Amino acid sequence: MVAFRDTLEVCELVDLGFTGLPFTYDNRRGRSANVKVRLDRAVATNDWRNLFAFAAVEHIPSPCSDHLVGFLKGEPDSGPARVTCRRYEVFWERDSALPKVVEEAWTAVGEIHNLAQLREALSKTMTALGSWSRKFGNVTRELARSRSQLEELMHMNADREEIRSVMDKMNELLYQEEML
Repeated sequence: MVAFRDTLEVCELVDLGFTGLPFTYDNRRGRSANVKVRLDRAVATNDWRNLFAFAAVEHIPSPCSDHLVGFLKGEPDSGPARVTCRRYEVFWERDSALPKVVEEAWTAVGEIHNLAQLREALSKTMTALGSWSRKFGNVTRELARSRSQLEELMHMNADREEIRSVMDKMNELLYQEEML
């Protein structure tokens, strides 16, 4: 460890710090067998820090690994861009109600005889799907909420079953986010 610290000093590297949980590894065992430690660090030179003054490292809990994700943000968060177009989302297909929603919306249009009517039918079907899909909520917001909940549970050394439940929910949300 002394050699590592000497190397950091010789190379003029400084720890960037972090936000989030104070550890980056959790073996996820129960009670006294549980080990939590900060193994991973982000370092940079002062010149680099001057170039990227807003850079920040965030420890993000992951349901898929015993290590937390070290996420380096380069700019201040300006919030998500607003998307105005309607899109069909592949993860909707995991819900058994989807075929019925599409069938009802398409049937309500009636017969289609030209491209203008087809365009109108598709638009009405997408509107119906948009209304129906609200039941899924905002995946990005739900994922952030689950991450916070997982971080809080891990910080409190909560019951493994409760942590597993949040991890399962996060895995489903991560799948949905990937499909988006």
